[in-house]
Amino acid sequence: MANGRLPAAKVSCEGCFFGANRLCAVTASGPCATFRPAHPEGLRPPSQLRFVFRQERRLQVAWAFPSPAEQVSLHV
Repeated sequence: MANGRLPAAKVSCEGCFFGANRLCAVTASGPCATFRPAHPEGLRPPSQLRFVFRQERRLQVAWAFPSPAEQVSLHV
């Protein structure tokens, strides 16, 4: 029964941006921690979550300055 995940692709130096552009300084064979997929447009930053504003839940603010009429009644 499938768990919904795609099988992980095997990473290699041939598929790495640094290896494909002869920029790799690692002499050990096999993938390293700096592996980045080689894309035709070059390095791309990793995708990030989108920031979504929440709907305002409160109809009134918790604290506000008194209105001019309230200020007059306080100082009379």
